[in-house]
Amino acid sequence: MQPMRDENPSYQDHLAATGPAVDVHGRVVTAKRPAAARYRQAQRAADSRRATAALRLAVHADPAFGLAVAELDAITGTASQGPSHQQMNWERHHIEVVAAAAAGNAGRAADLLREHLASVGCDPLAFRITALLRRPAGQNDDVDNLTSQLPGCHATRWPCSP
Repeated sequence: MQPMRDENPSYQDHLAATGPAVDVHGRVVTAKRPAAARYRQAQRAADSRRATAALRLAVHADPAFGLAVAELDAITGTASQGPSHQQMNWERHHIEVVAAAAAGNAGRAADLLREHLASVGCDPLAFRITALLRRPAGQNDDVDNLTSQLPGCHATRWPCSP
């Protein structure tokens, strides 16, 4: 079986080298190409530790890369100044999802994530970070129910500890 276009790292890396900066699904990101390459590594990461390392490198390559800054802040529990780039609509919504999860509002994060995934189809980091940061029992159902709705392109689920 031929891999889907967005499952093929070499295709996405080639696209990023020859065109705009993109994520693993070919969506344009408002970042420098080296930062986008590190971001794609974070999206493919098998666990939160690897994703965090790749996000740190993405932010180092482009400190104004809003997606990477928001995700790194959420995972590490830090707060930084908002991005200075103007983001794409899907990026702004992604950041809103991650910020709600980081603030401990699991219900709102799950609702926003559901809406976000309906729009973009798949966003592995938004889903994984929301699941990683979910709060005590009773609030987990919203996120757990989303698992069955995810496409199969990112089968790896992170353990629930950073």
